Amino acid sequence: AERALTEKNEALRKADELKNDFVQHVSYELRSPLTNIIGFTDLLRTQGVGPLNERQAEYIDHISTSSSVLLTLVNDILDLATVDAGIMRLNYADIDLNDLLDDVSMQIADRLHESGVALEITAPAYLGSIVADPQRLKQILLKLLSNAANFSPEGSSISLECRREGTDFVFAVSDRGPGISPDMVATVFDRFATGAKSGKRGGAGLGLSIVDSFVSLHHGDVTIDSEPGKGTTVVCRIPSVNVPHTAAAE
Repeated sequence: AERALTEKNEALRKADELKNDFVQHVSYELRSPLTNIIGFTDLLRTQGVGPLNERQAEYIDHISTSSSVLLTLVNDILDLATVDAGIMRLNYADIDLNDLLDDVSMQIADRLHESGVALEITAPAYLGSIVADPQRLKQILLKLLSNAANFSPEGSSISLECRREGTDFVFAVSDRGPGISPDMVATVFDRFATGAKSGKRGGAGLGLSIVDSFVSLHHGDVTIDSEPGKGTTVVCRIPSVNVPHTAAAE
């Protein structure tokens, strides 16, 4: 019986490795043609290839939007597969938090405009800096803001409140959307949990799962507070990592 259990456990381990290898390989293979599609779509918008009529320009916009959504999905799946495989490593650096917020607000501007939603940022004049992974921290913020915009009524606003608690960076993203029922709150961080169907844009339900994974990799925590009809607030705490200055610079 012991030998049978050992063999079964080994088979499951190998199957899991095979799954992760397959997902990573397919994700990498998908990204290359998608990048080409996006690149040529942007090229068609330039004056160098000649003018487009109204219908052609509309089709190009649809291709660009759909390609970008698909590339985001592929990248999300690849990130989660890397986390599952235990091979994701954070690239720590010293991050100026005020610069980070400026960068995030610029990157999310088009998404907010598309949804007809405004962003209100509340933060001290100087937040200082922390040692964390800049790319992953930026992804956390963008995923939360995009999710909030998706479920916010047109013409409303979402808020990003930031503060420091000791060496920790704490931020909360709030929306005035439909909220989440108590029985759904426990599952919002599960993969492929799309929740309510009242969002402006559908998705695979990976955004909050990625947020949870990246916050956990930083040894932080994330909580969610929501009530039906009263909106949703997601709070993240990211501790600063104590590493030698040379390692942080690398």
